[in-house]
Amino acid sequence: MEKYLYFRTQATLANDDASDDSFCVPLSSFLGMHPTADNQLKLFFIPQIRISGGIDNNQDFTNADSVIMVLRENNTHKAAMRNLVKAFNKASNFGSESSDSDFIVVGDDLEGTFIIPEFSSMGDIAIGAAFV
Repeated sequence: MEKYLYFRTQATLANDDASDDSFCVPLSSFLGMHPTADNQLKLFFIPQIRISGGIDNNQDFTNADSVIMVLRENNTHKAAMRNLVKAFNKASNFGSESSDSDFIVVGDDLEGTFIIPEFSSMGDIAIGAAFV
């Protein structure tokens, strides 16, 4: 069964009505990550919205969706990356013994829960728009 990652930036229950408020994506769409500031780690995913074509229909344009995770301590990117990879690998190998084994909360500002201790809050969620 496919595992899904969940992210939520909104700390107020009623404020979850836009694509940059919460995001759920298959774990298999994770592409990688890199630092974007002393206290930020950006995660990239295969885009939910894709369009083929482009100039004279000879190019394939795609975009990448991303989520920024805020680090509890500055410059702890390596530890965060290592622990996130371990958590994703553990989730990938975890069977369906638990009712929530297919839904993995990576970051939730409403509940204040994070998959690894290096994360303290959510940054931005960016869902790339289709190229026209």
